[in-house]
Amino acid sequence: RDFAYTYSLSKDFAPAFSAFKFAQVSAYIQDEIAVNKQFRLTVGLRVDQPSYPSVPQVLTHPLVAGLTFANGRNVNTGTLPSKKLMWSPRVGFNWDLYGDRSLQIRGGTGIFTGKIPFVWIVSQSGDNGLLQVTQSFNGLANNVNRPFNPDPRAYYPATVPAAGTIVPSTVTALDENFRNPQSWKSSLAIDTKLPWGMVATVEALYTKDLNTAFFDNVNLVTPTALNVAGYPDNRVIYPVSNTQKYINPLTNGGVPSTTGTAAFNPIVIRNEKMGYYFSITGKIEKPLSNGFTASIAYTKSIADNLSDGGGDQPLSAWQGTPAVNSANTPTLGYANYVVPDNVVAFLSYRKEYIKHLATTISVFYNGSIGGRFSYVYGADFNRDGVSNNDLIYIPKDATNTSEIRFVSQTISGVTYTPAEQGQLFENYIKQDKYLIKYRGQYAERNGTLIPWRSQVDIKFVQEIFVKTGKNKNALQFTLDIFNFGNLINSDWGKSKTINASSILIPTNPTSLVAGGTVVPTFRLAASQGAPVTNTFRDNVSVFSTYSMQFGLRY
Repeated sequence: RDFAYTYSLSKDFAPAFSAFKFAQVSAYIQDEIAVNKQFRLTVGLRVDQPSYPSVPQVLTHPLVAGLTFANGRNVNTGTLPSKKLMWSPRVGFNWDLYGDRSLQIRGGTGIFTGKIPFVWIVSQSGDNGLLQVTQSFNGLANNVNRPFNPDPRAYYPATVPAAGTIVPSTVTALDENFRNPQSWKSSLAIDTKLPWGMVATVEALYTKDLNTAFFDNVNLVTPTALNVAGYPDNRVIYPVSNTQKYINPLTNGGVPSTTGTAAFNPIVIRNEKMGYYFSITGKIEKPLSNGFTASIAYTKSIADNLSDGGGDQPLSAWQGTPAVNSANTPTLGYANYVVPDNVVAFLSYRKEYIKHLATTISVFYNGSIGGRFSYVYGADFNRDGVSNNDLIYIPKDATNTSEIRFVSQTISGVTYTPAEQGQLFENYIKQDKYLIKYRGQYAERNGTLIPWRSQVDIKFVQEIFVKTGKNKNALQFTLDIFNFGNLINSDWGKSKTINASSILIPTNPTSLVAGGTVVPTFRLAASQGAPVTNTFRDNVSVFSTYSMQFGLRY
């Protein structure tokens, strides 16, 4: 019942191309100071000046510029950040305690400047409604273009609208005070020699976000706490209708109007200062000696951020950030691209013989948590216009109707009563290590861990070589066996996949009234044609099987 279409505002609907320009001038100065033979200090300063030269595609939409959004804010799609000097001082040291490299302490601290994905900035020219227009139609009552026509030109307006007369359903703008991301990074490590020529290293890394990108939908009204008497979940909710949900709704013709019924999502990219990363690694390695080399390392990591930045558009990045309340409210959560535990090991042996042959056998091991995910509701529970981004409340007792209420549903011809679903969800919570630990609380963003997975890879290299003068000519035959454990035992090396992260399906979100008496009701999610009973199942794909690769190289 929802659809959208995009068309160009060029003559005869000719394709339109968005663009932007970015330039950066940088300078760096560094000096190394030998305090003595054993202690070296390195100091440096980098200065960057990013700028956004004007391009004809970055334009101010007159209708958008004339609107007032949350907190009295205005949005100008034709403004890009002004030039700013980004200062990045840093210092590092290396201390060879005994002068023989048997024990070294090294580290450093400093500020580092980066960039945001340029595709987010391209959105400011592509989504400004002056090159092309995307219009969304939500709900059966607003879908006037029925039945569906496979010819996209059937949906074009009779004539090309004049640029600036229609507002698209989404626009993007960079805050005029936006600064490129900066982080403060520090490290401290100790290297020491061990018996049998081995080297041990312990290294700690810490990164603190000083400036990071954050996404605001500035057109949403202030939400209201649910506050249903006797119901434990008191998150905020938005009004049901677009007319009341958005400060400036649009008509179906794309014109701002207080009586409009169409969604309008202006996303402003601005700075926030929260987020960090910390890791500590322990490593033991045996440098190459007599054809033998080996290493093993373990890393413990933790990282919190405001957004994982997923999505090629600012709107999708905003929509893809699970939250208890509004996605506009900065809240730290686990970063989904950092696993808490990781083990890497490597073992290799090379032997030359009869003057023309050499054989190398290498074994690689990688073991880690399989990743992170969030438990969310499978609909738009808080009515912010986005489904599957509302973190669930974990009931203390899923069979207690004061904690959670289910409604009957039929799956694959079998009807499940509310009491049966309550008991099934109770059983599900008890088998899930995360949910059972956080009963009576809200699920955390990326709080749940995917089980540990181990993979062993084998590499075999057979080399035939001859020496002609000073040159060596070699022919190498290689065999790589990936996920070797699965070749030995079909139960080894398997990865897991999630059965249903959208574990609960709200059935009456549009009926909820802030401060009212209507209690939320749910259905239990289904997996494999039945109510979900387990968090994970085997990932039946190439990620769980062994594979081989043969190679020949001169």
